[in-house]
Amino acid sequence: MRRAPWNFPTLLVSSFVESDVVRDPMKSAEQLLLQLASFGQGVSDAMSTATGKPDLMGNTPLRVLCLLDLDGPTRPSTISEVVGLTSGGMTKVLDRLEAAGLIERSYGVIATDHRGVSVALTGEGRRTIRVAAEALIDHLPDVSEMVKSIVALLETLQRERD
Repeated sequence: MRRAPWNFPTLLVSSFVESDVVRDPMKSAEQLLLQLASFGQGVSDAMSTATGKPDLMGNTPLRVLCLLDLDGPTRPSTISEVVGLTSGGMTKVLDRLEAAGLIERSYGVIATDHRGVSVALTGEGRRTIRVAAEALIDHLPDVSEMVKSIVALLETLQRERD
C-alpha cells in the first residue's frame, strides 16, 4: 500500500518546463538552488513524519545517523569532516542524538588512543534510520519526479554555460 505523497513543493516539482527557462545561467542556477533546497527540506520533513522525531531528522542529524549505519562506530572528528561541522557544532548534534537515545558515545575504547571517543548507533538509532529508509523506498515515485526536475535544470544550466 502506497503512502500519501511526500510534501515536495508542488509548484517546484511540476512547473519547470525547459521552454520556460530564461536563457540566463544565473536564473537557471537560482532555480537549481531553489530545487535542491526544496528537495532537502522535503526529505527532512518526510523523515520527520515517518520517524516521529521532528527535531532530529534535519539534514545534519540524518547524515550522522546514515554515516554511522553505513560505516559503523567512528570518531566525532571523522563525522565532523563528512558533515562539515566544527567540533563544537558536532558536539551539539551528538548531544541531541545521544539524549534521544539514537547514538551512544564510548570512551577509552579506541586501541590506539585510550582518551579517544567512539560514536555508534543504538538499537533505537538503527530502527529510526530503517524507518527513514523504508519511507524513502515507499515514496520513490515522488523522489524520482523531483530528481528529474533537478537533472533537467542541471542539463539546462550546463548548456547555458557552454
